[in-house]
Amino acid sequence: MADTSKPISFCEHLQLSSLGVQPGSISFQSLTLESDHFICVRESLNGQNQVVIIDLADANNVMRRPISADSAIMHPSKKILALKAGRTLQVFNIETKQKVKSHINNEDVVFWKWLSESTLGLVTETSVYHWSITDQTSAPQKVFDRHPTLNGAQIINYRATPDEKWLVLIGITGNTTNPSAFKVKGAMQLYNRDRGVSQPIEGHAASFAELKIDGHQHVTKLFTFAVRTAAGAKVRRWRPI
Repeated sequence: MADTSKPISFCEHLQLSSLGVQPGSISFQSLTLESDHFICVRESLNGQNQVVIIDLADANNVMRRPISADSAIMHPSKKILALKAGRTLQVFNIETKQKVKSHINNEDVVFWKWLSESTLGLVTETSVYHWSITDQTSAPQKVFDRHPTLNGAQIINYRATPDEKWLVLIGITGNTTNPSAFKVKGAMQLYNRDRGVSQPIEGHAASFAELKIDGHQHVTKLFTFAVRTAAGAKVRRWRPI
């Protein structure tokens, strides 16, 4: 019987190693979890590079495909796979076995992820782009430049509101000024597309949400982020104006 005194209950869904995934492949560099639908793992088995796709609704039906890509991310809800090999970007529909789209980028993509059902977010050393898969020919479109506070940072996440008007880029660096206090320093860039302005914020993780408040006609957008400083860890919530 579930413990109703706790707001959240946790349970183990599966063990990746029991599905044949090598423990050395379970890392930030080779495993991606874009949603609660699919786990995507890049690994090398007997000298062959392959991608392992696990459908969490049918975990026993593990898909393995040979690849030469250095990054692979599954669509949040569909069996569509995005692959990156150097500056070459490709999107494939696994079910129909057809290429959805491809592009050769002018810059190295250091981080990418699905922002929505139809848009990939691409981060280079200098800028952030959005790439739509709703057509077969359009190139990634530049959205904003990275803020100087993120220079040299390892980008670990990029998130957007459902209308993609508010965006946040998240990176981490080593704390060289006071490593005894905390080892990893977080930096974020909050960007508003309507105004075309950025705001640098110290933080390690962030998320957007929408809340319907009684008496208000429209939903309220919320921005929540967590930060750790020498004084301790904090979680903060803002309402973007």
